[in-house]
Amino acid sequence: MPHPDAGFDERLAKVRSIIAAHGLSSLVIRRNPNIAWFIAGRAHVPSTIDMSCLDIVVTQAEVIAVTNSIEAPRLKDEELPNSIRIEQIDWWESRDGKLPTGKVAGSDQPGGDRIDVSIELEKARQSLTSYDRDRFLKISADAAIALGAAMKLVMRNDREIDVAGRISQALWERDLEIAFIGIAGSERVMKYRHPLPTSSLVGSRVVASICAKRKGLIASVTRIVTFDPLSDEYEKEYSGLLNVERGLLDATKVGETFGNVIRTVTKTYGENGYESDEWQRHHQGGPTGYLPRDWPASLAEERTIALNQPIAWNPTGKGWKLEDTWLATIDGVRLCTSDPQWPSRDVGGRFRPDLLRR
Repeated sequence: MPHPDAGFDERLAKVRSIIAAHGLSSLVIRRNPNIAWFIAGRAHVPSTIDMSCLDIVVTQAEVIAVTNSIEAPRLKDEELPNSIRIEQIDWWESRDGKLPTGKVAGSDQPGGDRIDVSIELEKARQSLTSYDRDRFLKISADAAIALGAAMKLVMRNDREIDVAGRISQALWERDLEIAFIGIAGSERVMKYRHPLPTSSLVGSRVVASICAKRKGLIASVTRIVTFDPLSDEYEKEYSGLLNVERGLLDATKVGETFGNVIRTVTKTYGENGYESDEWQRHHQGGPTGYLPRDWPASLAEERTIALNQPIAWNPTGKGWKLEDTWLATIDGVRLCTSDPQWPSRDVGGRFRPDLLRR
């Protein structure tokens, strides 16, 4: 396992540049995704809350982790770069009293009369460092392969929760935590865009979506298994959705606004056999990395795509869904969630996931 010191100096330099730009004496990092990015490690205990199990205080002279006596030994041994000094408190104490306050302190969360630098920190982590880029490519490939292996074992009489169990095992076997898992069999696939698994049977089709996490970085993948012969109508629908996705991918370029990318789907759904307003019924995805999505991209979004920024698009319609995680490069998008063992088809020069037909 790579040591947490790897790539730390580059991330620290980004944070210190924010301190300098705002004339601050310190910057307090509190949010889980930002701390996970900064330390390249696990910043949570319960995975269901945004608050981290530690706070990070950065100055131009040092970096301090404020945490309690329960978490300090593990963080020191397994998560924190060596140059971070730990300030330990009793478990019944609040960390707030150990954090700098006032107008010369910045933070990514409200409180203590600090200056809000949450957007600046989000921008700092949107472009992956070389170390984090290589780590992300490995995490993404492992997530896709784990999901594919589990889906090949699905039977039509399985319950959705059985499918979720297989996927969960496959992910944990590859050292991947579960940030999200959605399963829909044929009974529910036309009804819900975010189908949390139930005891309903798979039936003739199952769509499985995951957001898998390792040391803070998150990859998103969706795969589909069908059990009955595919009708001409269903083939047309799935092929049409692949063309919608092609428009998104072609438009995803470094320096382009997310709003302009989304503008492509306002036209392509109607051109590919779907209602022209299909794009309004579910978000199409957006920037990712340390959250399943930092935010869903919309027509009004003027923020631009950064070099080496992870993005997960997810066009959906009529019970079909496409979702992979990509990296924005100078030469276009690079597929991160690649699984060479999953059936694929060529769409505009890219190998895209086919339906696994059983």
